[in-house]
Order: sequence, then C-alpha cells, then structure tokens
Amino acid sequence: MGQTLLDQEIYSQAETIRAVNTQAAQSAAVAADILAYDPYSVVIAARGTSDNAARYAQYLFGMMLQLPVGLATPSISTLYGVALRFRHTLVMGISQSGRSPDICEYVASARRQSALTVAITNVAQSPLAQAAAYHLDINAGVEQSVAATKTYTNQLATIAMLAGHLAGDGRFLDVLEELPDLITAVLAIPQQTIDTAAKMIATGSAAMSIGRGLQYATALEAALKIKELSGLPVEGYSSADVLHGPVTTVEEHFPVMLSGDIGVTHRDTLQLIERVRNAGARVVVASSAQEHCAAADVALPIPVCDERLAPIVTIVAWQRVAVAAATARGRDANAPIGLRKVTETR
Repeated sequence: MGQTLLDQEIYSQAETIRAVNTQAAQSAAVAADILAYDPYSVVIAARGTSDNAARYAQYLFGMMLQLPVGLATPSISTLYGVALRFRHTLVMGISQSGRSPDICEYVASARRQSALTVAITNVAQSPLAQAAAYHLDINAGVEQSVAATKTYTNQLATIAMLAGHLAGDGRFLDVLEELPDLITAVLAIPQQTIDTAAKMIATGSAAMSIGRGLQYATALEAALKIKELSGLPVEGYSSADVLHGPVTTVEEHFPVMLSGDIGVTHRDTLQLIERVRNAGARVVVASSAQEHCAAADVALPIPVCDERLAPIVTIVAWQRVAVAAATARGRDANAPIGLRKVTETR
C-alpha cells in the first residue's frame, strides 16, 4: 500500500466499495417511490468530480431505464432567478460534501416545482441531503485527501445500485458484488507500469483523455484528476467529439490517454487508438480489451467485467497514474495547488 494519505484512500477502495451494498434496502425503497412517481425525464445537478459521476448516470439511466437524462445548469436558478418547470421529472443532486450552495438551491427549487428530488452525498446531515425529498448515502467514510477518489467510485456504485433497482435487474445487482475483487486487480497493476504511464503523460506540455459512451465519464474524471494533482493541462473528450476537430492537435509525441472496455464501444476505441498512433501520439490505454492494450505504448490492463461497471474499475488505474504524474512533475499530490476539499459555488 502507498504511504501517502491519498495513496491510502486510493488503496482503500476495494473495501469502501463494499459499504455501498449495505445501502441496498434504502436504494430499493427510494427506487420504489421513483417508480411510483413515474418520471418522464431525469435532470442531474453536480459540480467537479460529481459532475463526472452525473455523466456516468446519464448514460446508465438512459441505457437501463430508457429515460432521457440531462445535466443541470444551476446558474439558471441561482443567478438568473428562473423557477424551472419540473413536472414528471426526477431531479438528482450529487455532491460528496452536500454543501455546494448552487446545487442545494437548484434541488430545493426543483422540489418546490413538484419534481421528485434525490440527493446522493457522503454526508447524511448535509444541506443537500436536507433539501431533497430522498437521500442516498454513498457510505464512503471520511475522505481526508483533497482530491476525490473513494467518494467518486462510491458515487458511481450508488448510482449503479439505484439503476439496478429501478430496472428490476437482479443479475446486475448481483454483479455489483464483484466490484471489490475487480478493483483489487487494478490495484495490483505493477507500480513500474503506473510510473511509466505517468512519465509518458507528464513529460508533455498538455495531454488528451478520451473515452466513449459510459467511459466518457472516465475520460473526464481522469483528465480532472491529472489536472488537479499535477497541474498538467488535460482535456477530456468523447472519442466521437475528438473526430470533430480536436484530433488535429495530436502530433508527434503528444500524450493521449484512452479508456476502453470489451463493450459496444470496443471497435470505435480501437480505431481511434490506431489513428492517434499513426499521428505519432504516445498512447496510454486503460482497458479490458486485449486489442486495445496491444495497440498501446503503455497498457493498464483492466479485468473483464460488465461494461456498465467498467468505469468504476477503470478510473482506479487513472487515479494511480495521476498521483505518479504529480510526483513526476514535482508536485505534492496531497496538497494540490489552489484547491480545497470543499468548493462552494453559487
């Protein structure tokens, strides 16, 4: 296990993810009331890392529940003072601390406008938990490091559990119990491999992080973690969006991070790996697909799992890379420059 506080929290995730299963009864009860409400759409309010969790929920709820899911623009309520109409809408607020004023106000406003509101936080007595009609505790325990790691994976697992109950998919709920072993496998990737990947990324002046579908959330969160911890500018993209312009920035030795799996995005990801390699990029891949790993300069092998859970597992590899990238760039990953544990926006 790593020696720093952040390392300890990263390595604790195989255990902390187990705590999500203790919330199964609460998740099932909330799901039953959501089904009784019968929403026509879902809107999710979040910031930072939690916004990337919301992106995961956007794909997962769309896939499993056939519901359109949008990401909120809180300033419409908090700055412009507009009371949005939320009939037949499930509004979710996601926040580790539950203390961001704009997310709290957005959810409270939605509740006043007849939306069914659910908060997902790590603090049961937080303002966001109080603002919503229902609360799901991610049960990650106190996270002392500034950068979110275990709270992010527990958020994703909580979202997955809720989706499983809403869809009535018992098999998917059973597969959730495999997460600790899957995460343990990622934590066993040799540190030398992690360090090699980090140096390849950190030696550039910028980098690109790419994923498609469910792994788009991983691409965004991996980019955010490396920016937070190392200060390296990293942009996160869907592989589809990359082809609409950003791919032209990929030149000789440009670092490109790709997140993939064996699911339906497998072929698109492989084609993009080949394209950026042909442009001379240095490619680091985190994927459960052997073809993806074989085409990379550095491969972070992810255990094969249900593609709907792959983002929860894949991000752990990038968390480790982000810490190593900070070290490679002479930064203290435990004290990111200019950041605090709780950021309050309005």
